[in-house]
Amino acid sequence: MTQTIYRWLSLFVLLIFMTVVPANAEEGQIYTVKKGDTLWDLSQRFIDDPYYWPNVWANNPDITNPHLIFPGQKVRILDGRLEIIPAYPEAEQEKAEETSETVAEDAVLEPEEVITIKSTGRGNGFILTTEQPLGILVDSVDNRVLLTEQDLVFVQMKDPASVTVGDTYSLFSRGDTIKHPVTDKVIGTMMNNLGFLQVTEIKGETVIAKINGALREITRGAELFEYTPDTKEITLQSAATATGGYIIATRDEKLTQGSHDVVFIDRGADDQVASGNLLYISRPRKVSDELLKKAGDLELPDAVLGAAIVIEAKNKTASALIIKSADAMFIGDKITLVNN
Repeated sequence: MTQTIYRWLSLFVLLIFMTVVPANAEEGQIYTVKKGDTLWDLSQRFIDDPYYWPNVWANNPDITNPHLIFPGQKVRILDGRLEIIPAYPEAEQEKAEETSETVAEDAVLEPEEVITIKSTGRGNGFILTTEQPLGILVDSVDNRVLLTEQDLVFVQMKDPASVTVGDTYSLFSRGDTIKHPVTDKVIGTMMNNLGFLQVTEIKGETVIAKINGALREITRGAELFEYTPDTKEITLQSAATATGGYIIATRDEKLTQGSHDVVFIDRGADDQVASGNLLYISRPRKVSDELLKKAGDLELPDAVLGAAIVIEAKNKTASALIIKSADAMFIGDKITLVNN
């Protein structure tokens, strides 16, 4: 009798091992979302990559807010990636009813969590379109040709009456002409960030300033623009509209772009683009002619290459930091700003 029971128990354990273990291995670890969890937190906690969350968001269009996922939602943790487990309609209805009850009881909603992204902290430059320089560096006090930090210089301002001691201005030099990769029309001129100076003395229309920061060699003829300190952290915010456009230039002279690189897009403040806006980078899928013949007139969605966040928006263009890349990106790739 004892041997029979032992054999049955052994068989039972074997069956459990054969059925349950492979299922768990396939399904991965399941995590239940708690109050206050965000995709950023989960990406950091389970795959040690807080910048992974745009991928989760992109693959789950039903999530309208990328930062606040509801308590009770299930997340599957697989090898190096996260997946949101879709809820049944009944669960969605219960969630809506619970949310409604909570609002009625509390009357005050908790504010959204503020998400910040670390920026490059380096001078990125911008593409000059309709912006106008405020002045020009004319000469140095001691006739130096190449200028750097602590050097005193003379600047000529377009509106000397508006200048006061202590004012700070950024210094830029003109670079290449930028043409649109699709239309081939001239967009503007790449402006290279040289550093910044601060006004120390004003004698009539003569303005004397000291160079307080230098990113590269500064020479006579450098143009003065409004000073914008390098942004160390960027606060993520939803775009005003789901505007589309293209990558039109890059900061570094590389053929391909990836994570932590800076690119420039053909949309700016005139298009309601602002610092902190998230954008997706994509490219039309390549399908062989043979497959197209078999499939007929088939329109496929673009392949998502990565995500970027706007650093600074000028009038008609903006610079953006790539925070995640699934594939190499090029000038001419498409961008779409996210407004959810």
